Amino acid sequence: MGLHKDQAIVLSTRVFGESDKIVRIFTLDTGKLTGIAKGGKKSQKRFMNTLELFNVINLEYFEKSSRSMVRIDSADLVEANMDIGSSYNKMCVASFFAEFVDRLTKEKERNNRLFHLLSDSLKRVKSVEFTRSDILYYQLQTLDHLGFMPNFKTCVQCGRHLEGRELTFFSTERGGAVCPSCSRSVPHRTYPEGLIPRMADRLAPFAGDMSLFERHGREILEGFISFHLNVEFKSYRFLRGIPG
Repeated sequence: MGLHKDQAIVLSTRVFGESDKIVRIFTLDTGKLTGIAKGGKKSQKRFMNTLELFNVINLEYFEKSSRSMVRIDSADLVEANMDIGSSYNKMCVASFFAEFVDRLTKEKERNNRLFHLLSDSLKRVKSVEFTRSDILYYQLQTLDHLGFMPNFKTCVQCGRHLEGRELTFFSTERGGAVCPSCSRSVPHRTYPEGLIPRMADRLAPFAGDMSLFERHGREILEGFISFHLNVEFKSYRFLRGIPG
């Protein structure tokens, strides 16, 4: 059994038995872990206000190769984010980001860039009201850090680089943009001019109807993630109530 020290973000928690907590965390050095905090529900000395949703913490945990869960021994608060829960909209956005990372990562797969992105997004959720464009921005950044970005720049059928007005066709089944020529034989949907280039540039300035962009951008990402990553997010339905 080895002792480890790491920084972590609390993705989810649940009570186990009378006094313990099962905690899902995303750590800086190791990636996603599931841990048990003995006495985590009641202990005021070791875990007071630390093992709460979205908090960034420094923790010590023990790991044994024969067990799937680590044992969380102690935790100290780095960034308190539990107040996010006092706002319904903020809670919906933060829950989505946490679920997004949880569902799209594997256990013990280190990703420093993703850790810092999630930490930054939760910090911003506390201080500003996120719009749908903000949510799309962080979705695209997360997919990029995980290597799951759709192909927005070349035709997924013939490989030709696409620019400007050619970037209006997107194939969910093929996972990316389609050129006008290949669109005759590849299943696709047609989107407003400027939408796909803006998503390729991680939401660069878009001269057009923002509500149209947000609706179509969400449609592309939801369809892509569902089809290619086989993941459905419970949080999606709550996000539809977030103001634009």
